[in-house]
Amino acid sequence: MIWALLLAAATPPAEAPPVMPPAPQLDYARLVDEAIDGGRIIQADAMLTQWRAQSQAGDVQPIEIATARMALEKRRNEEALARFSALGQGGLDDCRVDEGRGIALLRLGRSPEAVDPLRHAVGACADRWRAWNALAVAYDETQSWALSAAAYERAFQLTNKPAQILNNYGLSLLKQGQAAKAAVIFDRARELMPDDARIIANGDTAYVMAGQEIRRRPIDTADEWARRLNNAGQVAMRVGDLPLAQAYLSRAVTEADSFVPEAAAALATMDAAKP
Repeated sequence: MIWALLLAAATPPAEAPPVMPPAPQLDYARLVDEAIDGGRIIQADAMLTQWRAQSQAGDVQPIEIATARMALEKRRNEEALARFSALGQGGLDDCRVDEGRGIALLRLGRSPEAVDPLRHAVGACADRWRAWNALAVAYDETQSWALSAAAYERAFQLTNKPAQILNNYGLSLLKQGQAAKAAVIFDRARELMPDDARIIANGDTAYVMAGQEIRRRPIDTADEWARRLNNAGQVAMRVGDLPLAQAYLSRAVTEADSFVPEAAAALATMDAAKP
């Protein structure tokens, strides 16, 4: 009995298991915002779904903002406009809401209405390059060239995607009839994004309109080059330079590895129109 008591006294009591602190709550608002700004739409969508499942009372409005921004990123412009407008009418003062509403209006062809919310967005948050870029495009639509140039410059200083700004500024210069300057801008954009078909086509358009010959790049396959020649021919037709159009279109047909139906059809139309 005594030995049992001594043994019990010498045995330390079992330690209670440590109490684990609760897992930290993820900052979904910041994470979703960063994913959307970075163009990581699938990631943003997944996090937004998880956020909704774990949301608390104070998350309702931030989730509504993120949902509206996702609609805009997915090009559901009517839905995005309705969501951003509802948030604004509810008294919310947030530059992301003004930015989103302005971009949605711009995409829906309502440029004059887009100017005020975009100006408010950059006034409240001067570091929003998307708002500056959209404001520049809106100014282009109203032919406010000096204002658009200043807005493009500001967007270019802020963004990590300068090719997009350069492309838009090049289009602005084309609208102003400054094709030679636009060609230089598109060349810079193509250096940054050499595989972007839109930038390539816009650059070729600028070259044709400036009276300069488009140049084949070492990375162009025969069919890619033929598509560029065809596009150049189509631009030349639109500006009324039929000899140049025929030259480009004929080269598109003869220098391609495969048939280029658009070039062949355009050539046939031109031949039929001859007296």
